[in-house]
Amino acid sequence: MAMGSLARTDAYDPMSGALIGAADPPPDPREGLPYWALQAADNPNPTQSGVGMWPAYSPPKQLPDVGPPAIPSGPRWEGNPTANRAADAMGQLAVQSVLPQDPLDAGLMLATGPGRVGYKIAAGAMGAVLNPDEAEAARWIKYPFNRIAVGDTIGNLAKQNAYAPAKNIAEHTIQPHDIPVGSWLTPLVGDRSRSGEFLTHIGEKELANPVSLQGGYQFTPEWKGEGVAWASDRSPISTMGRRVREFQGRDIPGVYGVYTPMSTQSIDASHHVSDALSQMMKLEKDNISKTAIEKFDAKMGGDFPGVTSENLQEYLRGKPMSYRNDFVKAMNTKAAREAGFPDVEQARIAITHPDLIDTPNYAGGNAIAKLTGEVSHYNKGGGLAPHYTYPSKLHGEYMGGLAEALPQELLWRDLAPKIAARNPSAAGEIWLTGLKGEPFGQQVDRQWQDAAAEYFRRNQEGAR
Repeated sequence: MAMGSLARTDAYDPMSGALIGAADPPPDPREGLPYWALQAADNPNPTQSGVGMWPAYSPPKQLPDVGPPAIPSGPRWEGNPTANRAADAMGQLAVQSVLPQDPLDAGLMLATGPGRVGYKIAAGAMGAVLNPDEAEAARWIKYPFNRIAVGDTIGNLAKQNAYAPAKNIAEHTIQPHDIPVGSWLTPLVGDRSRSGEFLTHIGEKELANPVSLQGGYQFTPEWKGEGVAWASDRSPISTMGRRVREFQGRDIPGVYGVYTPMSTQSIDASHHVSDALSQMMKLEKDNISKTAIEKFDAKMGGDFPGVTSENLQEYLRGKPMSYRNDFVKAMNTKAAREAGFPDVEQARIAITHPDLIDTPNYAGGNAIAKLTGEVSHYNKGGGLAPHYTYPSKLHGEYMGGLAEALPQELLWRDLAPKIAARNPSAAGEIWLTGLKGEPFGQQVDRQWQDAAAEYFRRNQEGAR
């Protein structure tokens, strides 16, 4: 396959669509900041709490000072360590928010302007200022994963897991210009699991029966020899096949399925996590009280065989995805964690592909396949491209993957706003089921190609 050039610009800037050479005024670096941040910039003196203000004034909790501020020129209140810590945190957040700290920051600022700044400042302020207790603040700042703080960096926790290779999965990279103008992209929405391996150790503890990892974006290149592009339950695969055939009636160069990751917790519905937790229970059950086990079993109810049952893994494999999801969430409650049940976060980290740990939801492009519209249905774990969670298959030809996940603002330039506008509270469901009454996808044009290529070009320059 001929590789397209990384970027082509004619008469417009590929990221903004503006004419090149137009005499635009220099941008205001404060544009997009929230109103409270603009006020703070105009009036740097701290507001003094007084009677009648909300919230009511109460003396700050006195804590040991944390030393000089991270930014020496930042404001400082003598004798008030809590305020000093807040000032330090906000000063550092301001630098990290206004100046892009990583390629994604840079790409999103290029694509969408500085609107992300307010989000980062607000999120940081909530953690640094509203959690002044030393231990709690450290727990928040330190390594959040799946919205729950974990005890070490994700990288260090990942090193405690071990794998045995099951097969070699050959992947290759394509460029945005390799996808023909006029084609349609449609989302292959899925979880973030690894593939082609057996998970043998979680948190340095050896599992009695290694967990077969079969999913995520690597499923597409893994089964390219069999012409299988994606897998899911019967209903979603049937819907995708019908969608592809409707696109094909438009006389276009092709319909391309694009891997699009759901949230980091979407993996809970697959057999990967339930298999892992079942194996971990064999290692931890003697450390959990009989009362805690009885409470967990009662919570699951029905014909649940018991969390210490030898048949737990097979039982969970046979249940619907929603049931497995509920099982995992029940084990990840505060009460279950404190009772000594397996560490769900460690299991999730072990199963999640390392390239997708911090990928934003619905960014994607790690795997792309030209779809045929043909579908096949099998029993779980059987038939073509067997999978313990997803029995139905969507056929297509693996083309490759983009150099890294492309932000949804660029990948789904026209589709993402439509989904958000249709029903913001049900956006996750719409990504799975599609939009009624209109094509569910993104049509490729020259500006889409150039914007995506320019994003990768700038990322590559920033990495040097």
